[in-house]
Amino acid sequence: MADHSAQLTALWSLLAVATAADVAQRRVPNLVVAPLAMIGLAVQWLTAGPAVALGGALTGAGVLALLLLPWATGKMGGGDIKLIAATAIWIGPSRVVAFLILTAVAGAPVALATRLAHRFEVQRTVRRAAEGGLAMEEFTVAPETVPYAAAVALGAFAAMQWGLP
Repeated sequence: MADHSAQLTALWSLLAVATAADVAQRRVPNLVVAPLAMIGLAVQWLTAGPAVALGGALTGAGVLALLLLPWATGKMGGGDIKLIAATAIWIGPSRVVAFLILTAVAGAPVALATRLAHRFEVQRTVRRAAEGGLAMEEFTVAPETVPYAAAVALGAFAAMQWGLP
């Protein structure tokens, strides 16, 4: 069996950077997503041939097309759908359904944790306004967004470990 540790290190490293950026800034930089996609295609081409690389590219394109509606309706961020599509290139067509399902399952606790953190932030803001005798209009709370890159990384890991072959 071939040792793919260097390739997997690249995948996990880029997903870790995407997750850190998403948690800190609530955005997934294209400077992470583009290399993730390109390295995924290169790895597939070099380790399994052009047909497998084409399958990965088509998988990524199909996932991107599938997620355009949630993006267009504001349900998902553009960086999130690009990250999912780039990761799908690595996952390939045989495990993409497992990846998408496992990512959605992983997204539930991420969304719940985000909801709780946002609620606590709103409560702190209200308390500060009341203690300071200030009107709520003088305080702002950032809109609630979900750092979905964490769920993507968890879904990818689970799909590669336990997804259907």
